[in-house]
Amino acid sequence: MGQDLKYRLGGVLVIAAAVGFGWFFIMKPLQLAQAHAPEVKYDVRTFVFVPACLVFGIFFIIGGAKWPYRNAETKRFTLAGWVLMAIVLAAGGAGYWWFDHEFTALGYRVG
Repeated sequence: MGQDLKYRLGGVLVIAAAVGFGWFFIMKPLQLAQAHAPEVKYDVRTFVFVPACLVFGIFFIIGGAKWPYRNAETKRFTLAGWVLMAIVLAAGGAGYWWFDHEFTALGYRVG
């Protein structure tokens, strides 16, 4: 199995993890809130983990091993890695804003 195929399969696995975590830790609490549960709990870290898995998974599926996202010698991000992290932060922030907006609209508040 070539390195490129390993990256692409890894991308598929990471996207599967994002879907699973997104379902259980974002959509399930939202469904509970829509059902007017007295208390709904969620973890803010999910809004970093799920977008990171999605962005890097898509990157690995599309690019395979062609485009390095980090320098293996210095263990630092390349330009591609920094762009990916900016996308992750933007997606995570937008996702959290949407989630918080939905919770507020349903009458819930943080704290």
